[in-house]
Amino acid sequence: MSSTKFISISSQKGGVGKTTVNILAASIFHFLGKESVAVIDCDYPQHSLEGLRHKELAHLQANPDKAAEFHALGQASYPIIACEVKEALSVAKEMENQYDLVFIDTPGTINVPGLLELWKQLDYVFMPLEADVLSVEATIPFAAALENFAKGQPGSRLKEYYAFWNKHIKSEKQAFYQRTEELFTEQGIPFLQSRLEHSVNYKKEAMRSTMFPLSKEFMRLGISNLIQEMAHIIFASEVPDSAKISPVTATASTNC
Repeated sequence: MSSTKFISISSQKGGVGKTTVNILAASIFHFLGKESVAVIDCDYPQHSLEGLRHKELAHLQANPDKAAEFHALGQASYPIIACEVKEALSVAKEMENQYDLVFIDTPGTINVPGLLELWKQLDYVFMPLEADVLSVEATIPFAAALENFAKGQPGSRLKEYYAFWNKHIKSEKQAFYQRTEELFTEQGIPFLQSRLEHSVNYKKEAMRSTMFPLSKEFMRLGISNLIQEMAHIIFASEVPDSAKISPVTATASTNC
């Protein structure tokens, strides 16, 4: 049995923050949770994650003080492998049993050759959406495709998929959020309790670093709760119900 969990924060609606949340999750599990993490960036052709890593490496080379700060961490950054979707499955299988968690950033469309087989390699899919009708309307058929073509299909390891709110605005009336969650319940689509808050902080480089741990000042934006909830799901089968706490859960809690 594989010891590696394959995870994707995915959506077929652009602009909902899937790449940003992939970075946050991968970095928190790796740097704070001390899990062995790798990332596959098959969001072709932009390869945003690979591009960000190259940008950070260039910044370190040009700034000795920042490079010294990175080396002082005493922890290597996780690998980011860029490829097309049709190549991602073989890349993922090469990572089997080499890492605890592999995060896969997929394109924002389902009409890509090889994506169906890649879905079957995933253990869990987490689908961000925002309080917008177009976002909701894009997520429902995406979840249906996962249900019909991946979950429970021969050779598939996909256990479950979950929707969650990103860019949540507390000051807004919450009726839309409630109606959407009720609709998803009717559709049989699980919904996480955690909500990532809308914040201008997401534009800061420190929020999207692939080489440095997330500062505790940002964990209050709902990130800590999301990572804890993800950890409980991902590692649920490995510990008793009374102790579903992964290393990242405890670490994230102390950084809220």
